[in-house]
This record gives sequence, C-alpha cells and structure tokens, in this order.
Amino acid sequence: MTMTAVSAPAAAGAPPRRPSPLASGLLGAGKFLAPFAAVVALWWAIKAGFDLPDRILVSPYQVLVTFWNLLSRGVLADYAATSLYQIGVAVVVSAVVGIPLGFAIGSNAYVARALGLFLRFFQGVSGISWLPLAIIWFGFTDTTVQVIVVYTLVVPVIFNTMLGVRAIPPSYALALRSLGAGTFRVVKDVYLPGALPSIVVGLRLGMGYGWRALIAAEMLIRQGGLGDLIFGARTFGQIDRIICGMIAIGVLYVVVDRLIVQPIENLTVARWGVLRK
Repeated sequence: MTMTAVSAPAAAGAPPRRPSPLASGLLGAGKFLAPFAAVVALWWAIKAGFDLPDRILVSPYQVLVTFWNLLSRGVLADYAATSLYQIGVAVVVSAVVGIPLGFAIGSNAYVARALGLFLRFFQGVSGISWLPLAIIWFGFTDTTVQVIVVYTLVVPVIFNTMLGVRAIPPSYALALRSLGAGTFRVVKDVYLPGALPSIVVGLRLGMGYGWRALIAAEMLIRQGGLGDLIFGARTFGQIDRIICGMIAIGVLYVVVDRLIVQPIENLTVARWGVLRK
C-alpha cells in the first residue's frame, strides 16, 4: 500500500478549516450591510431615474455631506445625547418600578387575574395618545417627555414580569420553602431565574415602544432630541437633515439594543441557561 493511499482517507476525514476571525468578521459585516447598500442603490436610482428635485428627495451623497457637517460641528451629537439621556432615565425608572411590581402582582394568583386585563388595556393604549393630556398637565417641558416614555416602557415591563412569574411551577417555590428557605432566597433562586426571560422581553418591547414615543414627544415638545431635529428641519424643508435624523434614530436604537439588551440575554444564558438563542 502506497503512502498516497494511506494519507488520502486521513485527509478526507480531516475537519474543514475554519475561516480566520478577520474573515468571519468581514463576512458578518457584509451580510449586515448588504440590505442597506441595496436600499441606498435603489434610493440613488429613484433620484437619478426620475430626476427628482431636492425639495422632494435629495441624493445619498447630499445626506452624507450633511451628516458629516452635523457630526463635525457637534450638532448631531448634542441632539442624540438628549435622546439617549431621556431613554436611559426612562429605562432605569421603568426597571426599578416595573420589575418589583410585576413580581408582586405575579406572585399572587388572585391579584394577577384581577389586574391582567387592566394591564392589557393600558398596554394597548399608546403612550403617544397620552401626549395631549401630558402637555395640558406639565406643559411643553422635559417632564412631559419623561412621563410619556416611562409610561410606554413600564407597562410592558410589569406585564411581562407578571407573566414570567406566573409561568413558574408553584412546586419549585414550595420545595425550596420546605427546606427552610426564606422569601429572599425563593425570589433569588426560583422567581428571578424563571422570570428573567420574560423580563428581558418586556424591556426589549418597552424600549422599542418607548423609543418611538420619545421621538414623537420630542417632535411636539421641541426641547431637544432627534425628534426635535427632524421636526425643525421640516419647517425649513431640509430633507437632508430629516433623513440624517432618521438614520441616527435607527443606528442609535440598534446600538442601544446590542450594547444593553443583548449582553443581558448573554449573561442570562451563561448564568442560568434559561434563554435560547
């Protein structure tokens, strides 16, 4: 038997070579950016093919120039920082208030049944619909924006936390209590790991709803933020600034989602193994 005949099966059974981290990163970035590149190409084709005036639609190049000017002068950073601050405060307040309330409601079957429909009702009432009342009560101030965003965020957090607690079999808590565990131990070792997937879902839903409510509130209140940037540009017909603001809104939401919510999900998988990717 020749050496070639011996080595051929070994080579055939060898595991395939994995691409380098750089190649994997470039491939992932390409897959992520490909749909956006297609949209930009379509946008450019519509602008050029129909010869649309700038008062109707500007070119991607004009938006890129405007984006760089706003960024280099710190204008975009100032508006974005205002929006990020507002959503950040709302997330913290909603988590501090909503998660304990969800645990309290979910831990009692009678209270959960009594308030389930109540929470569904307010989850269906958009935070934007509260804007007229909030303006009457608090005026055109940052307080109005915070009230709207916190309301939009806190209801999904309470509701999903309650659902997560109710989904935990009561026998788990009873088994731990029979071993002498107190309330804190039961919450830490049973309710928190079991309800955490629902809590994360509530936070993710709340952030999505809250981000849209924030932009709408900023458009009306005009106290800064990306919504204010877009609405102010509308007044002067600055389509390039409007599109820049829209792009910044989408990018910031993706960044916040990946930097805050995704690490929480990963930590949940690593710590308790209760979420599936």
